[in-house]
Amino acid sequence: MDEEQNFFEPEPVRTFSEPISVCNCLRDDDSSQTTEISHRKLHILSTVARTESYLRERRIPELIRFLLTKVIAQGSNKPIEFLEKLLNDCMLYRAGHGFAPVLYENKHLEAVVKSFDPGQRGWLSEGQMRRAYITLGLSPAKTIEDRVLTNVALYNLQKAQETELFNLIAAGMNVDESSSESNSSTTV
Repeated sequence: MDEEQNFFEPEPVRTFSEPISVCNCLRDDDSSQTTEISHRKLHILSTVARTESYLRERRIPELIRFLLTKVIAQGSNKPIEFLEKLLNDCMLYRAGHGFAPVLYENKHLEAVVKSFDPGQRGWLSEGQMRRAYITLGLSPAKTIEDRVLTNVALYNLQKAQETELFNLIAAGMNVDESSSESNSSTTV
C-alpha cells in the first residue's frame, strides 16, 4: 500500500540553474531577425515553385491519375499501346474530332442511377443526385431540381463526365484555344 501512495505522489518541481535552449522562432526578441538565403538556394526554391505552379495549372497529377485509372480498369496485356491510343483519343476529343474516352461507360452510369432508385420510381431526389455525382468523383451541378427523371439524371452524369474530362485535358491551354475547341467539341 505504501508503494501505491508513493507511485501516485507527484515529483517535486525541479529548478534549473542554467537556461533551457529555445528555438529562436519562438522567442519574441529575435523574431525580427531575417535569415540570409543564398543565391543558389533562392534559385532552387524559385525553380521548385515554378515547377509546382506549372503542374498545378495544367492539372498534370490529375491527368496522370486519370490515365493510370484507365490503364488499370482496362487490364490490357499491352498497357503502353493502350496508353498511346488513350492519349491519341484524348487529343482527338480535345480537338473536337472524336468521342470522349471517359472513365465510366454508360452501363456503369446506368447501374449507379438504378442503385439510387431501387424502388424504380423513375426519378432521383436532389440529395440522391448529389450523392451520385460524388460517388462517381464528379463535381455536382450548381443547380439540381428537387426531382430528376432517371433518364435526365443519366444524361446529366454523362455530360458532367465529358465536361470534366475536357477541362482536364484542356487545362493550361490559352483561353482563346480552349473556348474555340469547347464550342467545336459540343457539336460532335
